[in-house]
Amino acid sequence: MQTLLLETKGPVAWVWLNQSRRLNAIDITTLTELRETFEALGQDTTRAIVLAAHGPVFSAGFDVSWMARQDAEAVARELADVEAVYDTIEACSKPVIAAIQGPAMGGGLLLALVADFRLASEEASFGAPEVKIGIFPNLGLIPRLERIVGVGAAKHMVLTGDPVTAAEASRIGLVEQVLPPETLHSKAQSLAEQLAALPAHAVQVAKGAFAAAQGTDFVSWERAKFVACWARPEREAAMQAFLQMRTDRQP
Repeated sequence: MQTLLLETKGPVAWVWLNQSRRLNAIDITTLTELRETFEALGQDTTRAIVLAAHGPVFSAGFDVSWMARQDAEAVARELADVEAVYDTIEACSKPVIAAIQGPAMGGGLLLALVADFRLASEEASFGAPEVKIGIFPNLGLIPRLERIVGVGAAKHMVLTGDPVTAAEASRIGLVEQVLPPETLHSKAQSLAEQLAALPAHAVQVAKGAFAAAQGTDFVSWERAKFVACWARPEREAAMQAFLQMRTDRQP
């Protein structure tokens, strides 16, 4: 791969943005590799995924020099394909943790938003600066941001284009935890291993429930998935292990 690095640590796959000299800016090659990588990881034996980046910047967002060469007709043709990349990451059957060590701007912020968990270094910052170059955040960034931080904080970030610090991101609920830079990746690996140790099907269905809840017939979906989950051998094994552990703890 030209822009990404894939690393495996036990049951955990690490997907690294690997163009630190370009501030991990996103272009068509990055998008293609991200989609192909997450499609593959969704089907393999990986149990959890960490999305991280090499260098001081998580991602400066879309490569403006690439964007500036596109006319309106080209943008119209490509938008659906670009949207599909982020949708693929968000819909991945495995839990995805974003480990954000530095600035995450525009399309880089969106990469964080489509993850299931966001852990940030104290040196991280987050922004949607698109209005400053005459456009606005698209690709579903605004509704995703609003769902996480609320309409007031989302409007402030989007309409001013100003970034927020890691501390402010924690205060508004954009990230779950802010960590010293030297512990960020070990904490992400620890959380990923915790998720990987759980019954895989239950975790996958529980993740899917959040997306399904936005549909029109969630009750039927929930009932069917719950019964299917109950029928799996791993559910029976997990319950028996729980009961045995409780018995072992009794005096």
